[in-house]
Amino acid sequence: MRYFKKVIEIIINLMIPLIILAMMIGISMAFLDLKMIFNSPIDVGFNKLVANILSMFVVIELLRGLIEYFEVQRLRLTLIADAALVFIMREAMIGVYRRYLQFTEIISLAVLLLVIGGIRTLAITYSPGKAKEGRKDE
Repeated sequence: MRYFKKVIEIIINLMIPLIILAMMIGISMAFLDLKMIFNSPIDVGFNKLVANILSMFVVIELLRGLIEYFEVQRLRLTLIADAALVFIMREAMIGVYRRYLQFTEIISLAVLLLVIGGIRTLAITYSPGKAKEGRKDE
């Protein structure tokens, strides 16, 4: 078990710089898309810029979850749900903005957001940390 934890620690240490590099590339792509806004029709460049900025939020949530795992040594369901919610909202916002989502897809995304939001709420309500706090008070 000790070797497994050491290997996981090494992998996570390698992933953090990779995600930071991805964020830097994403930011540079956003700046390059600013150039596209001025050189092409506004809707084409703006669509690309919005998609890149929303993608950066997904990467930030993943990095936050990875750093949290590194500090606490366990995955928190709330952070996974946060990343999933941000990704789904990104897809919904891009789909609505570009007007390519059908009514059924919008309803499906709304239901998915509701379910994952419910799971996140239950994870906060019944978290192991709260259970330990309750036992400490008794």
